[in-house]
Amino acid sequence: MRYQAIDENSAREHQIPSLFKEDGAYSLMNELMEIDRDNNLLLRGIADKNYELEAYLKGLNKKLDLIAAKVVESDEKAAHQQSYDISISEGGLSFVSSTEFIHGSYLALQMTLLPSHHSLVLFTRVIGCSLSDKGYEIGLNFLQLKDGERQLIAKHIMQLQLAQRRLNHHGK
Repeated sequence: MRYQAIDENSAREHQIPSLFKEDGAYSLMNELMEIDRDNNLLLRGIADKNYELEAYLKGLNKKLDLIAAKVVESDEKAAHQQSYDISISEGGLSFVSSTEFIHGSYLALQMTLLPSHHSLVLFTRVIGCSLSDKGYEIGLNFLQLKDGERQLIAKHIMQLQLAQRRLNHHGK
């Protein structure tokens, strides 16, 4: 995850900082997601006519997703992006930072959801900043999430919860 302080206008108008625009991993994953959205209707039509062809195309798509995830992963390691433990909801997120932020200030965030490697640029407002023994605990509210972003975050949360339930179930 990377973040940058921005002004209110930039946050309200979703002006992506140039630092984030130059990120090839972000561009790659977003373009692949857009292609998937465009092809979903076609794939459903194929499924109605030929199940084997649909299964084959889904397999190819999964291969491409795995390759893209590895490319993004190596790109992130090369860029030395900092990893954060975050608590996320559809309304916002919190994390610990070495930087203090003023309550009410605005941040642009670029974060990669793992393990899917979907990359998002989100605009937030600081709703809390308190000093702890680990650093500053930062609370953020998302501003004007697009439907696709909200759905991606919700799907990510559900996948993590399901994985946790499986882990708890197998651990008993």
